[in-house]
Amino acid sequence: FIILVVDSIDRERLSITKEELYRMLAHEDLRKAAVLIFANKQDMKGCMTAAEISTYLTLSSIKDHPWHIQSCCALTGEG
Repeated sequence: FIILVVDSIDRERLSITKEELYRMLAHEDLRKAAVLIFANKQDMKGCMTAAEISTYLTLSSIKDHPWHIQSCCALTGEG
C-alpha cells in the first residue's frame, strides 16, 4: 500500500505531492501497490475538497493501481 496524507489547505505543495505520487507509482517495488489518499484538514475554511484534490492529482488516470481518496480531519478523527 501507498498511504498519502494531503494537506487540503496547502495548494502550493500539491504539485510536489503529485510528482512524488507518480514517482512512487512508477517504482518497480510498488507496481502492485494500492493507493489510499487522505485529504486531511477538511475542517478548515477554504480547503480543497477530496474531489478537487483528485482532479488536480489526475487520479482517474491511474489504471494500474486501485486507489481511493478519503476526506478526513485528524483532529476530530472524522473520515
